[in-house]
Amino acid sequence: MERIGEAALAWAEANAAWAPLIAFAVAFVESVPLIGIFLPGSALLLGLGLLIGTGVLPAWPMLLATFAGAVIGDALGFWLSRWLGPAFVRAHLPRGYRRSYARGVLIFRRWGIWAVFIARFISPLRAVAPVIAGVSRMSNWRFQAANIGSAVVWAPLLLVPGTAVGAVAALVEDRGDALLLAGFVLGVLLVWWRLRVFWARASLPQ
Repeated sequence: MERIGEAALAWAEANAAWAPLIAFAVAFVESVPLIGIFLPGSALLLGLGLLIGTGVLPAWPMLLATFAGAVIGDALGFWLSRWLGPAFVRAHLPRGYRRSYARGVLIFRRWGIWAVFIARFISPLRAVAPVIAGVSRMSNWRFQAANIGSAVVWAPLLLVPGTAVGAVAALVEDRGDALLLAGFVLGVLLVWWRLRVFWARASLPQ
């Protein structure tokens, strides 16, 4: 998977005009139920953010592509699980994901639409939340509201840290100020991690 990620970033750097397709595909696959857990999508999007910061890739097309991929990936999982029904999903759910599924069901019953929103930022739940929403017959408009609303926050949350690091790296490249760059990178990563924790907690109904 690491080699695939490196190849994807190299291809995006060499083909900047088509790079939004990579961003769309990464966000889409990571948001597809169960499949996305095998893809290091967050790391890839951080890498794409670095290329945005250095001026190699266009910012807005990459952000919009990431947003669209996340929304469509979750929507596909929701519609598919709603069509297949709960019996089919339970019968074909891999053994390793049954605990996450059961935990997701409990969280979903308690928080409803908020569970869909919050799950976007929690890796194990992100893979099963659309499935649970679908088999629970959640209304389409409620699911899509949480789906779109969370993607609006999630897409920049993954791209902006890498973009900031890439921009500073480009500024200090000539000076060779490695210490400044290292400190800035650590600071950005810490802020990024704290923001993810904040959004997960702040989104919970009081």
